[in-house]
Amino acid sequence: MLTLRVVNLTKMPTLYDAATSSAVDSPVTNEEFIISMGMYASIDLVLSTLGVITNAITIRTFLAMGADDGVTVSMLFLSSSELLCCLAALGQKLSMLFWVTEMATKYTIRFRVNPYVFNVYFGNIRALLFAVPSLITTYLAVVKCMCVVKPLSFKNTFSVLVTFRVMKLICVIAVVTYVPIMATMGVTDQFDVKINASRRSMWFSPYRDLVKSIVWNGRDTFIAITSEIIIVTCVVLMSRSLIRTVQVREKMRSGTFSRQRTDASDEVVRAASKISGKELLVIKQVIFISAVYIVSNTPKIFIFLAVAFVPELTQGGLYQNLYDVMVKGKEHFEIYASVFNIFIYYKYNLKFKEYFKY
Repeated sequence: MLTLRVVNLTKMPTLYDAATSSAVDSPVTNEEFIISMGMYASIDLVLSTLGVITNAITIRTFLAMGADDGVTVSMLFLSSSELLCCLAALGQKLSMLFWVTEMATKYTIRFRVNPYVFNVYFGNIRALLFAVPSLITTYLAVVKCMCVVKPLSFKNTFSVLVTFRVMKLICVIAVVTYVPIMATMGVTDQFDVKINASRRSMWFSPYRDLVKSIVWNGRDTFIAITSEIIIVTCVVLMSRSLIRTVQVREKMRSGTFSRQRTDASDEVVRAASKISGKELLVIKQVIFISAVYIVSNTPKIFIFLAVAFVPELTQGGLYQNLYDVMVKGKEHFEIYASVFNIFIYYKYNLKFKEYFKY
C-alpha cells in the first residue's frame, strides 16, 4: 500500500529537476535538454517497438527449431531478455514523452500522476534486465571461443543442461543484485511546486545515492567493463582461429597443404578437417552478435570514465543536463542492439532461416 511520506526533495536533485535547474554554466541549456529528451524518446519509442516485434519473432523461431544445443538455448534466453528490455524501454520512452510534454508546455498540460514516476520505474526495470543480455552475450562469446581455440577439448562441454543452469544463474544474479536500488524508491502524494498542487510523485530514500554508488560500481560498472574486455578478447581469438582454420581447409582441399610448411597446430589441423560450413556460420554469428554488443556497450564505459574524471557530470551536478543527454544516448545504442540481432540470426543460422516466419 502506498503511504504518505514527508521528504525534503530539495536535497535530492533528480532528472525531474533538470528542466528547471540553472543552466547558466551548463553546456546543455534547459531548452536544448527538453528538445534532446523529446528526440531520443520519439526515436527510441519506434526502435523499442521494432525490438518487441523482432524479438517475439525470434523467440517463436527458436522454439520451432527446438532447443537441442547450448548455443540455441543461449540465443533463446538472449532474445527473451531483449524482448523484456524492449518492453521496459517502450514504457520508459512513452512516459518520457508525457514528461517532456509537461516541461515543453511549462506545465500548462499536466497529469494527475507525475510522468516521471513511470519513467523512473520503467528505467530501473530496464537497467535490472539489461545485465541479462550482457552476461549471456559474454557466455556465448566465451563458449564459442573455447570451442574454436580448443575444439577437441571443449566441443561437448557446454551441453543443453549446463547452459540452462548458467542462464538461470545469470537471471538470479541480475535480479538479486539490483533489488537494493528498487527498495530505495516509492510513490507518494507530494506537493509539486511546478504545478502548485499535490499529485503522485517519486519518493527517494535519503540513502539512495549511497546504495546506487555501491550497486552501480559493483554491478553495472563491473559487468560493462569486464564483459567488454572478455568479449573483445574472445572476438579477436575467434577471428584469428577462424582465419587460420579456413586457410588450412582451403590448402587441404587444393592439395597444397604441407604440415612442414605451416605453423598450424595439430589440433587446428584435425579440427579444420572436420569442421563443417554450418559450424563456421555459427562462429561468424557469435562474432557479429559480440560485435553488436561491443558497439552498444562502449558508450556506457565512456560515461563511466567521464564521470570518474569530471565529478560535476552527474545528476545534481553542474553538468546535469549534459549527463542526462549522454545517458539517453547510451540507452539509444542499447535498444538498437536489441533490434539488430534478428538479421544476424537470419544470415548466419541456416536452421533459423529454415524455420523463420514473420
